Amino acid sequence: MKKIRDWLIATYNGLYVIVLKPYMPNSGTVIALIAGVVLGLIWAYALAPTVFYNSDPSSLDQSWQNEWVSLLADRYTNATSGGAATEEFNNSMITLLRAVDNPTSVVDNLSQTRQIPTGFRELAQVAEPGKAAPQPNAIGSILPFIIAPIVVVIVSVILIVVWGLLIYGNIVEPILKRLGIVKTQATDAATLKTMESLRAARDAEAKAKELPQAFNELGTPVIRKMSVYIMGRGQYDDSFEIEDSNEMFLGECGATIAETIGTGDPEKVTAVEVWLFDKDDFVRTMTNVFVSEHASKDPAIRSKLETKGDLVLIGPGAVATLDTNTLRLQARIVDMAYGSGPLPPNSYFDKLTIEMAVWQKPAGMVMSAAPVAIPSIQAAAAPAQTYMPPPPPVSQVYAPAPPQTLPSASPPPPPMPLPRRQDDDPFGGTGDFTPIS
Repeated sequence: MKKIRDWLIATYNGLYVIVLKPYMPNSGTVIALIAGVVLGLIWAYALAPTVFYNSDPSSLDQSWQNEWVSLLADRYTNATSGGAATEEFNNSMITLLRAVDNPTSVVDNLSQTRQIPTGFRELAQVAEPGKAAPQPNAIGSILPFIIAPIVVVIVSVILIVVWGLLIYGNIVEPILKRLGIVKTQATDAATLKTMESLRAARDAEAKAKELPQAFNELGTPVIRKMSVYIMGRGQYDDSFEIEDSNEMFLGECGATIAETIGTGDPEKVTAVEVWLFDKDDFVRTMTNVFVSEHASKDPAIRSKLETKGDLVLIGPGAVATLDTNTLRLQARIVDMAYGSGPLPPNSYFDKLTIEMAVWQKPAGMVMSAAPVAIPSIQAAAAPAQTYMPPPPPVSQVYAPAPPQTLPSASPPPPPMPLPRRQDDDPFGGTGDFTPIS
């Protein structure tokens, strides 16, 4: 599933953002197309509708078709009574009856209200079958207003993209440049940023082989990946599959945006979350958060990020370590730079490269009691406190002791409460509440 998601993201960034997006029409153009089509339909159907004339009677409403047959019946009656019903006349009547839908049915309906000659019904039977005229309905009336804008927008977008991608750049633009009519157009800034981020990601991956190999007591890492963020990159959510030498799936790791600051586009990232998923410890996903200097000092941002994991003050060489039952992830800041702008200094990143190395622990390995030291944000150690029992009530100090009788077996005194550690959790060990400076 992760491979499919990564492939979709890469396809989106490579195909749409870089290739197609520069030639896609903006929202204003699309709205103008839809408005033009709708106005044209209103003009054609309401303001200046088409007028039909000299049309076949089958295109008329059924009541007018009945009237047409009634007139033909009168004509046939007059011709019969006058002795003019020749074979040529009958053939002409058959031709006229074929101009309506179901002439026999119409004649039968008319015979209920008036006298119809028997010979006329025989001519109607010869004229069968008639053409079925389409009957108007509500859906057919509103369908053009729905389908026409959709078709026009789709066709227009395809033509615009084909024009910009294939025709204008390859045929028209070179001719115009030679004639000196147009100059080279600057590439969209957002597209340049995306292209720059993709190139930086490829370069960082290539330079990873040149960097010193990361070692610790677990030896050589199973995987070693580079996650690159550049401000303006539309989709920063890297994930990497963890596999051993036998291509056995062990888990996943990655980095994503944890918090932004300010408003506007592009987003200003002030914290990046690194995470580790162990398939043998699927109940939880371990996370740490690299935070900017400003975010580490802002109580509101800091309290929000503390719910996601331990905070690590970002800087070149800063390391965050995540341990599960069978895996250890070491995320190291290889390169970084703060952005400059109207926001507070050192509050968001302009670029960031994180090296992510993962080791597989041997079976039966027990975690050491001392965690791996990382440059996390720690508060100054408070002086150690010694537990002092509360003083006795005043009545017990000055009042004479009442006489007591020694019981045969007195119960043991209750145990003295242990002193609370300075960084202990008042909620029973569910979290670390060490203050952050």
